[in-house]
Amino acid sequence: APQEDVVRLAQIRAAFFRLPEDQRAALHLVAIEGLSYPEAAKVLGVPQGTLMSRLARARAALRAFEDGAPHLKLVGGRDDAAG
Repeated sequence: APQEDVVRLAQIRAAFFRLPEDQRAALHLVAIEGLSYPEAAKVLGVPQGTLMSRLARARAALRAFEDGAPHLKLVGGRDDAAG
């Protein structure tokens, strides 16, 4: 139902803003702004591996929210490369 989607999106947004700043910044640059991993790492001034670790941790933290609403895709990306 549309109202449930609105509530769910509000929950996801709240979860996003509860992430640690470093994880939130990494996820924002890659998933929302569409930067590549090398571009986002440069913006944040960290090695690409650090960026990928932050993304993996952020996605893992948010996945619990997504699991309750599979029709709402939360974030893209490839976690398999972000060990």
